[in-house]
Amino acid sequence: MKSSAFLCLIFLSLWFLAGCVYDGEKLGSSHKASIAPSEEISVGMKTLVVATGDMSGVYFPLGQGLSAIFEKYNGSAAGTRVTNASIQNAKLVSEKQADLGICMVDVLSLEEINQQNLRALTGLYSNYIQIVTTDRSIQSLEDLRGKRVSLGTEGSGTKLTAERVMEAANLMDKDIDFSYLSFTQSAAGLRNGTIDAAFLSSGLPNPVIQELIMEMDVNLVSIPKEVAEGMKAAYGVYSWEEISAGTYESLEESVSTVTVKNVLLTHADLPDKEAYQLLQTIYQHLDEWKDFHPAAESIHPDEAMEDIPIEFHNGAKKYFKEIGGE
Repeated sequence: MKSSAFLCLIFLSLWFLAGCVYDGEKLGSSHKASIAPSEEISVGMKTLVVATGDMSGVYFPLGQGLSAIFEKYNGSAAGTRVTNASIQNAKLVSEKQADLGICMVDVLSLEEINQQNLRALTGLYSNYIQIVTTDRSIQSLEDLRGKRVSLGTEGSGTKLTAERVMEAANLMDKDIDFSYLSFTQSAAGLRNGTIDAAFLSSGLPNPVIQELIMEMDVNLVSIPKEVAEGMKAAYGVYSWEEISAGTYESLEESVSTVTVKNVLLTHADLPDKEAYQLLQTIYQHLDEWKDFHPAAESIHPDEAMEDIPIEFHNGAKKYFKEIGGE
């Protein structure tokens, strides 16, 4: 009987290490994820922690994909940590509370981010600012005056970029009722009518928008070129692109918007060999990563070092040099 109980305990422990790790901070809970500090673990030996984002966003399935690929090919137990996304992810990685984190590059210049402790592994796909509304009277940024608008949750890159959009459009000090909600909360607010519009920043397509379109009449608001150019002049990391017609079921015409690139971060003292191995695993099995979300279709090794305003890890430099990317 004692031996059976002991074997059961071992099984449960291994199952926990191999599973996903959820951070109670996202939901405002007092529960904290129980994980070992990252400085005490190593790739292929113990748990590799990937900081992701809201479970209804794109970072989360891509983080799950990384976790699955690393477990399958590197022999490392891996788990994902649900977070408020970019800003929190950069902080967690810099503080070694996560080994990897997905992050929008515009947050890296913030004073609260310790770049000295961070290194880039690879550039990823671009995030598209998607302004979603169920109010047909909202056809432009100017129409947000007098409305109730969610700019994204605290600690997220969505909030940072949304505020910069509104500042560039001279709308931050206008008569707008701002709230700061996660993707999930924004979707709920649009459904029950407590907000009129929400900023969502993610790869394409966004799962929340896909669900909303199936349930109700949804409109995406365009961002004018002059707003994007103003942001580009001020910060240097933004582009003006289009969300193509057909990206979402009811999107019959393309919508112009601001985009910003994503990067996969790690901490500066991750051993070069392990950084190289992680990157090699990602690109050797990129097709499998794409199965977790279509945004990964836009990840290309020959563009991985472009437009990343942070130093690359030496292991990453070695990898890209070997494949001709540097």
